[in-house]
Amino acid sequence: MIIRQQLDFYRNNHGVSTSRTLFTSELGSNMETEDNFVVTVVDLYKEKKWREIVDRCHDHPERNKLLWVFPSEANLRFLTECLVELGCNGVLSIGCGSGLLEWILSEATGFRVSGVEVDGAWWQCKYAPPTFIPLLLTSSKLDKNVMNLLLRGDTTALLFCYFNNRDAFNEYLKYFSGRVLIIIGPGDGKGVHTDPKPFGDVTDDWILYKWEEVRNSKDYIAVYCKNNQAKDVEMIYKKKVNV
Repeated sequence: MIIRQQLDFYRNNHGVSTSRTLFTSELGSNMETEDNFVVTVVDLYKEKKWREIVDRCHDHPERNKLLWVFPSEANLRFLTECLVELGCNGVLSIGCGSGLLEWILSEATGFRVSGVEVDGAWWQCKYAPPTFIPLLLTSSKLDKNVMNLLLRGDTTALLFCYFNNRDAFNEYLKYFSGRVLIIIGPGDGKGVHTDPKPFGDVTDDWILYKWEEVRNSKDYIAVYCKNNQAKDVEMIYKKKVNV
């Protein structure tokens, strides 16, 4: 009901037709541009067609209205494998925006994915884009609810996708009790700045576990584990190989 109300507000205030926007097939898969892109994604979301979203929206010129990075199914399998290997049972995404990535991740992997955002006034107003998961709203300073999630996140992976606030990043990590950190962002040569970057931008407390490029986009998924967990992971793999 909430997503329908948001979409109605969006359509009414942006002059978007209420009819479903269809894909066309002309020199590849293209969609109607402008705000109709948002309407199409919401329609696919309501039908739980996450595969169609990641397959057909990733190179749309309006994609950044909802999400900076559209991972492929292979990227989502990579993330699933990392989460399983590192003993995670959920993901907490900081600065999740609309929550589209988090919804796709949850649908594709079966993991529980939650998202934290600031500026509740914006995300609850009628001019904001639709949201795809319930947002955990906090102020610029961590509130007790989010702080408790971080402190009790032993088996939770902490995700930052196209995050750009070093002070806030350090603050979240200070309270995070978990052992897995995921950073998604641009690599060198992408021409986009994030803070933190996917590589070489965390303290020695974290060791790069695995990484993968998002399609051929020069965006990367970097998975880190706590320094003291690295040996445990290595031992688990040695036992599996011997078996």
